Formats: sequence, structure tokens, C-alpha cells
Amino acid sequence: MSKSSFPLVAGGAGLLAASAALVIPAPAVAATGCNAGKPSVLVHVAGFKQARGKVKVSVYGPGSDRWLAKDGRVGRAKMPVTAKSMDICVPVPAPGRYAVAVHHDLNTNGERDRHDGGGYSRNPKVSLLNPKPAFSKAAFQVGNGPARVGVTLLYVKGLGVSPAGI
Repeated sequence: MSKSSFPLVAGGAGLLAASAALVIPAPAVAATGCNAGKPSVLVHVAGFKQARGKVKVSVYGPGSDRWLAKDGRVGRAKMPVTAKSMDICVPVPAPGRYAVAVHHDLNTNGERDRHDGGGYSRNPKVSLLNPKPAFSKAAFQVGNGPARVGVTLLYVKGLGVSPAGI
């Protein structure tokens, strides 16, 4: 797999009920660092294979023209993995349609490889042969406050990709 392709992404029906973007009530927003009055994305990343390594959340948008391009990110957060699931807030410049890509660098080597996990907002179906979903499959709406979106991580298993626990 090339370094430019995202290694794994969440897919399959029913993996995460919170696949649609929703506005978060103020108390939940305050606990995560998202500002209730500013456009942002609160990403619930679930299914880390192990609570170690680093996680990078990249936000693309507000349209599809720069989806997954190296210079296409409008927001990003990078931090150590501290639990099997994490809520990560990423500010965005304005309301609009955005999509999220998550990379779990399990071995902290700074590269995307077969040991790592990954996923996309709204958990579109992907495979090793088709690792990059269309923007429309991962996109969600952000308004004047935080939008919540879920990502279930997938990891390479044999000739396929699946959540860590399966």
C-alpha cells in the first residue's frame, strides 16, 4: 500500500450508531474543549486496537475538491492515544460540509503501514482495493457550533479490513 493512500477506513452497516453529524448539547461540548459558539467537529474515535501510539484527525472541506489531498486539510489534531475510544475536537473555519479522516499510528513510526488503523467520518464501506471513499460518503454538515461525528477504526486483517475486535 502506498504512503499516499489511507490504509484503512471504517465501513459496514451498524458499526456506529453516531455516524450522522449531530449538534452536541453545551455540557458535552464544554467537556471536550469544543466552543459552543464556533464551528468545529467533535470526532468520537472508537475501536483503537491498543491504547498506545498516536492518532491524527484531519478535517477536509468545506467541499469535495480537496478531499484527502495533502494540502486539503482545513483542520487537524494530533495526540497520543490514551484510551480505546477518544473524543477529539477540531475547529473548522466556517459552517459547511466537511469530512474527517483518522489515522492511528500504532507503532509511532510516522508512516501509514499495515500495523496502523484508520477510518472516515460516517464510516463508509471501504476495502484494501478501494481504501478511499468519495467525499459524499463521508461528508456531514457543520453549523455555527460543534457537530458530532463518529469514526470506527479498521485494521488490516489478512486480505481485508475490519474493526480491531472482530
